[in-house]
Amino acid sequence: MATYKDIKGTSIQVVSSDPSNPVLGQIWYNTTSQTLKGVEVGAAAWSTGGNLTTGRDKLGGAGTQTAGLAIAGDPATTAVEEYNGSSWTNGGSLPVSRTENSGAGTQTAGLNIGGDPLSNPSSQHYNGSSWTAGGNLNSIREKASSAGTQTAALSFGGSPPSSGTAVTEEYDGSSWTSGGALTTARQQGAGAGIQTSALFFGGLNPSVPPGGTAVTEEYDGSSWTNGGSLSAGVKRNQGAGASNSSAVNMGGIGDPGTSRQSTTELYDGTSWTTTASMSTARGIGAGAGTQTAALVFGGPPGPQQATEEFISGARTVTISGS
Repeated sequence: MATYKDIKGTSIQVVSSDPSNPVLGQIWYNTTSQTLKGVEVGAAAWSTGGNLTTGRDKLGGAGTQTAGLAIAGDPATTAVEEYNGSSWTNGGSLPVSRTENSGAGTQTAGLNIGGDPLSNPSSQHYNGSSWTAGGNLNSIREKASSAGTQTAALSFGGSPPSSGTAVTEEYDGSSWTSGGALTTARQQGAGAGIQTSALFFGGLNPSVPPGGTAVTEEYDGSSWTNGGSLSAGVKRNQGAGASNSSAVNMGGIGDPGTSRQSTTELYDGTSWTTTASMSTARGIGAGAGTQTAALVFGGPPGPQQATEEFISGARTVTISGS
């Protein structure tokens, strides 16, 4: 008889607290509650969250569904907001106004990366209350995508400023260094994952404007390889996820280049599957969280304040208890 390890490739973990980002099919034993738990499939759904206090688009996002971070955005601003799972409140302001920026990390250890104005290719660190200067990008970019944490981040693609780029840079908490180049130069796409297991999907390929692409690429810490394509080409889409095998794509702008989408797709490391749609079609917003508990906020028209929360249907259940 096949064991759990034979099927999943790992043993059942014994932990004192539930994993923060469990994946579908994962099983563990919680010694605190003395229960065997796992993640099963349920119904995917979107629900309305609390509005941003300041409507905006072209902003950076970071954190989780219950501890999110909205960073700067358009109209160019220093405004930062924190989400607690139900409402947004003002956080510490960026030292410089930004738009077309990207974010990484958590609400209490966040990272703002690049953006416009291009004359200031800096990154900034957030500690939950204030920002301090980080390392400068080596390649001046806006409309780039990102993944990872404050001390192990990734910035890829973007516009320098009128075309797409294949540039990837890795961050160690103080300086940026060159990583493996994208196989397809793009800007205005979505990112997810961590520095050693990242995903880049959608985005505009300037050689085939005005619509977005369906291209997906996976990063292993040194190089990018092509993954499964999105169901349709899109740009200005939002992304979230813990790795290059567990991500969610949310909305975006499809062909002919102006139509906002409400489509949501889940990635399993091989292919994308369409699931429940957002109630508000949007692009040029920001995403945060994981595949099983994501957050999307901002975007046009407006710019808007609307926030939505996504539960993918994968949920933690108790299999047995003492």
